[in-house]
Amino acid sequence: MHGVERTGVRFVLSNAADPSRADEYRAWYDTYGAGITRPGFLANAFRFENPSAAGNDDDPRYAAIYDIVTPDPATAWPNTEGSPDYPASLFDDPRSALVAPALRASYALVGSLETPGAHGALTGAYIVLTNGADEASRERWAAAVLETGLFYAASRFRIIEGSPEPPDWLEVFETDQPDPLTAAGSRDARASAAGCGDSSTELRLLPARLGLPTRSVTGTDASEH
Repeated sequence: MHGVERTGVRFVLSNAADPSRADEYRAWYDTYGAGITRPGFLANAFRFENPSAAGNDDDPRYAAIYDIVTPDPATAWPNTEGSPDYPASLFDDPRSALVAPALRASYALVGSLETPGAHGALTGAYIVLTNGADEASRERWAAAVLETGLFYAASRFRIIEGSPEPPDWLEVFETDQPDPLTAAGSRDARASAAGCGDSSTELRLLPARLGLPTRSVTGTDASEH
């Protein structure tokens, strides 16, 4: 998904404050998603939508993922926010008020798996936030999900910081299925997810479809979205 050597991700869940203006929300976010990579600490902006979500803090409709490309992933967001190239002027646009963040966090990459051979273009992702379980259990779980044949890549991330109280683990499974919602909501994928962690593990399942094309970059109260 990333196309660059990433060390982590900046992850944001959000909703449209006024669902009747979702097109304006998306248009503003397209511009912001491109602008936030300009300082050079994040590369690529991916947005996903879960059309079946309730659109509240407990069940957000939208997810944004930015690849972190700094050697120390903990520095990426502070350096981005503090950069003169951070697109703070976009918050003067009234449409920015349509973006209602539900969770914002930085995660460090701890492992990834990919199926051999060629695959199609990314069409969506299966995103899971959890607490509990150990690294070995998570790697086995990721391998089991890939064995369903519905996903071609799996990445695991451990929390660095965020609010409000983000889960310890973020896992992203990438699919090239023509209907990513069917892949992410499949019985096989959910059965594999149920095997991760202990009884205290909290799962958030977000079947999602791609909202913003890949953008690679080298080189309010302005609050983050």
